[in-house]
Amino acid sequence: MLRRDFMRLSALGLLSLSPLVNASVTHAHRHGSPAADPLLTRQLPEQLPLRKLPHITNLSADDGFRAQLQAAVTHVELTGPEKTRLWLYNQQLTPLIEVTEGDEVSIQVENHLHQPTTVHWHGVHVPANQDGGPHDLIQPHQQRHYQFRIKEGNAGLHWFHPHPHDYLAEQIAHSLAGAFLVHPKRDPLADLQGELLMITDLRLDQQGQVAPHTPEDWMNGREGDLLLVNAQRNPRLEAAPGSTLRLRLINACAGRYLRLAIPQHALQLIGTDGGYLEQAVTLNELLLVPGQRCDLLVRLSEQPEQQIQLLNLPYDRDWMGQEPAHYRETETLLTFVTQAAPIQAAITLPDRLGSIPELAEPAVQRHIELSEEMPGHADHAAGGMAAGHAQHHGHGHGHNHGHGQHSIQVQDSARPPIRFMLNGETFTPGKILFEGRVNEVEEWEVFNNSHMDHPFHVHGTHFQVIAEQDEQGHWRAPAYRAWLDTVNLKPKQRLKLRLAFAEPGEWMFHCHIIEHEEMGMMASIRVS
Repeated sequence: MLRRDFMRLSALGLLSLSPLVNASVTHAHRHGSPAADPLLTRQLPEQLPLRKLPHITNLSADDGFRAQLQAAVTHVELTGPEKTRLWLYNQQLTPLIEVTEGDEVSIQVENHLHQPTTVHWHGVHVPANQDGGPHDLIQPHQQRHYQFRIKEGNAGLHWFHPHPHDYLAEQIAHSLAGAFLVHPKRDPLADLQGELLMITDLRLDQQGQVAPHTPEDWMNGREGDLLLVNAQRNPRLEAAPGSTLRLRLINACAGRYLRLAIPQHALQLIGTDGGYLEQAVTLNELLLVPGQRCDLLVRLSEQPEQQIQLLNLPYDRDWMGQEPAHYRETETLLTFVTQAAPIQAAITLPDRLGSIPELAEPAVQRHIELSEEMPGHADHAAGGMAAGHAQHHGHGHGHNHGHGQHSIQVQDSARPPIRFMLNGETFTPGKILFEGRVNEVEEWEVFNNSHMDHPFHVHGTHFQVIAEQDEQGHWRAPAYRAWLDTVNLKPKQRLKLRLAFAEPGEWMFHCHIIEHEEMGMMASIRVS
């Protein structure tokens, strides 16, 4: 163990976990669930032609989108000869729903799993009762009908995934997720279709099945050994030299951060979670954290017959405990190959891609603190932050209410006794942390008072980061304005977010490292 890890684990009380950790690992080996096998990882082929995301079939004969969605165990041939049991929608890996602004969407979901689930439409602006939050479960062998209209201004690359509390980590680990692309009615880049890239990861045991969670998974967020693009390992995409490629990516991993770069090629960022930026931003690399999406343009080399790698560079998010083998390695996500063909001319972007108006001065100011704690080590928890604290101009604070549902506590010996908290509390179903009003501009100062990075996600709206605090404590405006629903906070970092909720109801906000959310770093606001 590195000295840094020893000191950090000691501070959190995690070294006292040694008997528990050893017991749980030994228990797993005795019961046929050993750790991941690197041989299986090597057997998965590379450099196959990039697979298109398979569509969820639209059953509507008219305008709009109507579909049936089944969540079920599906046997998939990944590494052979044993088929891997994954949990998929409609028996498809990384499926795609494709709609246009203004469409009416009607989706009947059937739960064929052995545990409750939901479908959360991440980034899609829907009524609160259609959001698929943890308070709206679909029980095993039951159905749920989701129906909503795609609002104008909601164009962009979104995704859908389950959101049941106490079951989410296992469902994401088994690949239950899909992409949700909303086309704008008027698209300035309609002729540049590009590629949709859904990034996921898997960890398999020696039998080729999804390996169980480890204590490090629960502490840090699970990272699989197989890093996949559209369910493929390092696929190949051929294009003419000089081609301008449009790459739209989703980080659908539970805990893995993606630090994207293409050596000797600039990245032009043209869109984020909430759609187009106003103008393209040129970057050398881009950090895409769990839950985030990006829309990139890349002009390939004019040299024919070249191989060019889209890389995931190492990113240290302050890992606790034994690091995964890949953690400090550079990984290749995708390989571009320039053909022996005529050179394509560079494209010219329009002067303005989208409109991102500055939000008005806030009527409400809230403080949100992310923290971690070991039982018996309260001195390492968040201090001085009362739950639900807000400075509000006109109405009161949050309070509890009942949903008639109870949290089901899963007994899992691999879970360390660490608490991930928002404003000093772990998530309690039915508890409301804040009260808000429809269309009222709010400013949230979010403080990461913990030892590791956390991607912060808000349901029901998109927000703008209006200020970020540097290491010296100085506030500064971000380099460009963007609509986001997920943003990263480094340890001890503060951000100011400005947002407004257009729909009434209960909306969740949480860390989008799936295991941290599952272990308590989640709360809700009720908007009326």
